Amino acid sequence: MICSIQNFIRLVICLTIFLYSNTTYAQISQIQNLINKMESHNNFSYQSVEKLRDMSADTTVIINKELFLKAPPDKVFGYHYSIESNYKTETFHNINLYNGEGITILSLSDSTFFQEKEALAYDKSLIGGLKSIKDRYNHKPFKITKLKDTVIDRVAKSHLVANLYDTLDNNVHLYLKKEYYIDKQTGLPSLVIIKGRYKYEGLVNEYYDETKYFDYKFDISDINDSNFAIPKGFKPRKTQTAPLALLNRDTTAPNWMLYDAKGNKVSLSQLKGKVVMLDFYYIGCSGCMASIIPLNTIYEKYKNKDLIIASLTERDSKKAVLDFETRYKIKYTGYINAAECVKSYHVTTFPTFYFIDKDGKVVNAFVGYSKDFEAKVTSIIDTLLSKK
Repeated sequence: MICSIQNFIRLVICLTIFLYSNTTYAQISQIQNLINKMESHNNFSYQSVEKLRDMSADTTVIINKELFLKAPPDKVFGYHYSIESNYKTETFHNINLYNGEGITILSLSDSTFFQEKEALAYDKSLIGGLKSIKDRYNHKPFKITKLKDTVIDRVAKSHLVANLYDTLDNNVHLYLKKEYYIDKQTGLPSLVIIKGRYKYEGLVNEYYDETKYFDYKFDISDINDSNFAIPKGFKPRKTQTAPLALLNRDTTAPNWMLYDAKGNKVSLSQLKGKVVMLDFYYIGCSGCMASIIPLNTIYEKYKNKDLIIASLTERDSKKAVLDFETRYKIKYTGYINAAECVKSYHVTTFPTFYFIDKDGKVVNAFVGYSKDFEAKVTSIIDTLLSKK
């Protein structure tokens, strides 16, 4: 009797392992099938339209054209590739080239090129993203679910969801999932949506990335290594000259007149008689985001004293700044359309901070965020406020 029970337990354990192994394989096999379909061809290309929202309420729109050619197995990615990205909402229009020797970035705005170490464009590509999921799954399996078929634009799609990350951090739900909508006729993805919530510099952020794929082509004639060479007429980008030094101490601070995100107009000359801290920032830069919490603390500490904290952005829209201030509960005021101010204060790196005394003179300035930021800023402000 005991022997029979032990045999039964062994059978249950073996069956459980078998079923788990087959379920695990079935999950990742959906991704592998997509990779196999693309890799069954010598070369392939496609186009995509990407709409991305991250820390800003503004949506970034990117038009991509991508071409891949199978490369010898000893090459890093297994392909030579050309990935053209045209940022319709920005001023970037680049091509990432990899020909087996290194990654080259072509700038189409000025016909220059430079070398890059990170393969960010490849990692974001369709084939790069699929392989990344596979590698990540093989390292640490996660749930991949096949949902019910759906119809998009009158075309039947299968729906696959990869839950790459899902956890609780101090009761905050953090996650990252990638959804593939696959055309039932072609077997190729037509829509990929990435959704996530993550912490960055102590702040909780939402991420949404929607990319539509179309115009797939396979085994295109006359595609060879020459398609991944630097085109004639492109020249190496010259080494950038050193940025202008920040304004010297005792310089009269250049006047400015700006609007905040709520439409209120303020000029620096109006603030004479107060200590003014200028925070040059843009939404998403690491140091800019890290400075939000200490700047809020500093604002609370001095809100009943003669201190004004003014955050100036040259690139973020009114809508983005309003959302930014609400989302992160920012207590100090942000001003928009500050491009001329950025130039007059010689700002080339973000964040940059200026301190202006009650007489309108620059008394201190520094670039970047550091762990002692709050203590450093507090010390400067205390000194300025103590002067009569």
